[in-house]
Amino acid sequence: MRIPFARAPLDFDAASPYLKEAIDNGWLTTGPLTERFTAALASELKTENLVAVSSCTAALQIALAAADLPDGAEVIVPANTFIATFETVELAGLTPVLADMDAATWNVSVATLSARLTPRTRAIIAVPFAGNPMPMQALREFADQHKLVLILDCAHALETTWQTKPLHQFAHYSCYSFYATKNLTTAEGGAIVCPADKLEQVRALSLHGMSRAAWKRYAGGSWRYDIIATGYKANLTDIHAALGLAQMPQLRKNHARRIELSERYTSALQHLPVSVQQLPAGANGAEHARHLFCISVGVNAGFTREDIMTEFSAQGIGFSVHFIPIYEFSSVRDKYGFAATDYPATAEYFQGALSLPLYPTLSDENQNEVINALLRVAAGNVAAKAK
Repeated sequence: MRIPFARAPLDFDAASPYLKEAIDNGWLTTGPLTERFTAALASELKTENLVAVSSCTAALQIALAAADLPDGAEVIVPANTFIATFETVELAGLTPVLADMDAATWNVSVATLSARLTPRTRAIIAVPFAGNPMPMQALREFADQHKLVLILDCAHALETTWQTKPLHQFAHYSCYSFYATKNLTTAEGGAIVCPADKLEQVRALSLHGMSRAAWKRYAGGSWRYDIIATGYKANLTDIHAALGLAQMPQLRKNHARRIELSERYTSALQHLPVSVQQLPAGANGAEHARHLFCISVGVNAGFTREDIMTEFSAQGIGFSVHFIPIYEFSSVRDKYGFAATDYPATAEYFQGALSLPLYPTLSDENQNEVINALLRVAAGNVAAKAK
């Protein structure tokens, strides 16, 4: 692809000293670089209660386990999210319930969550879609009012803030992703921020329920350990942590470039019949992580998402769709009977949803190509259909 949809902000020259150290010190798996990466993330997110893990999916599994919800309890998740958000609920022996999105912010809201609340609801997994903040104070008050555990799937939201604070400060558990396409990547990886009184349990759950990881046992500590819970194999390795450490110094600079590119898209497309994501009301002191730039082509636009995809493919421009709604998948539909008509805002968004290239090394010139291709489609299709 001439202009890829995503490209990791990863430089070999910057990463090589960390990778060399990870190999030369002999640890390879969870060791001193993982500890340093954990500390760097904790500092960035202004917390002392962070555990690095192998993926955001693993973080969600651990959060649900640590929350200790009763078997079969209902957990509300967005209809518009990656399947992992949904699957982790099922794998925990819980019942997933889908909530519609807010038509402007493309996130769940107190209103959309309230519509799915039942006496069996015990938790919410909210997703700051594309990195867009939610009105976190209202969301936490809603959770507390109904005695619900509030879990954030912050796969898109490393840099996102509400009232100038990282989102995790409003939630019980927050789960982050460092997958290959994320704003900061370790190729595969994640992290979980948890309450202080859950930190040791979460740390143990990330590695088989062991009371002491190998790094602590063999780096001058005791060989003895206990199994304090049934856990997971979810530890991050030093090899992966090395990649993350190499990018940490550029995190804010890369975020600033994402903001700049997003503003250029918004300005260029403002007169087209497409929707873009809106910040929530009261978003003063909030920051969008700008992980994705998504549009939704209006049903009466005169052109379709597929028209744009055809032009992009012809020009070697990458694209994606975020997300195929959960109710669209056959295994989910057959088991639960969810239907698009129950989620009208999500269905309308998805009909025209398209994610445009967005990454720090995307040049203005290449972004202009993306914009011009989209403008050509809009102008050409509208003119053709007017004849």
